[in-house]
Amino acid sequence: MILRKFIAFALLLCILGTLGAIFWWTEVQYLLPTPIPQGYQEVPVESVICEETALTTSSKPAFYHFFTTNCPCSRFNLDHFNSLKRNYGDSIDFYVVVPHEDDLSKAEGYFDGDTRLIRDVNQELAIQMGVYSTPQAVILKPDCSLYFRGNYNKARYCTDPLSNFAQMALDSLRHGATPPQFGPLATIAYGCGISYF
Repeated sequence: MILRKFIAFALLLCILGTLGAIFWWTEVQYLLPTPIPQGYQEVPVESVICEETALTTSSKPAFYHFFTTNCPCSRFNLDHFNSLKRNYGDSIDFYVVVPHEDDLSKAEGYFDGDTRLIRDVNQELAIQMGVYSTPQAVILKPDCSLYFRGNYNKARYCTDPLSNFAQMALDSLRHGATPPQFGPLATIAYGCGISYF
């Protein structure tokens, strides 16, 4: 009788442990800020971060979407990113930045045919723009100065209209305003870490 209870208790603990691990890997870990990689250097807003010919292909501002195929958070905001691209694509160039080690052909399947994907060799763009997590949005003005870097929204599925940080930054840029200051909810990265080499 005691052996049966012990086996039942051990089985119950095993099931609860497995459910807890699944919950951690699919939910809880993404509610915590992404650990900042060793050697990370923050890039202040309004810094000129590149030579003009290095990243810009036109006189329009550029929006860089940092994306990894194996990150649930990156996939959660695809509809929001595509909505921004549809609504602002006439006045802003949109790019998707995929880490070097990710499968570029797999990433192409998540976006429409005219979306420009960039393979980020050795995470050079991520380092240059101060990004260490996906999904993250970066907006550069035509002079290559950093206008916005941060989260799309405080809500995981980008459903809170009061914290659509990337969209509000695009609206501010469109109206010629100075870069908005949203605070830590917009700037502390959440999601999947990018490995710096």
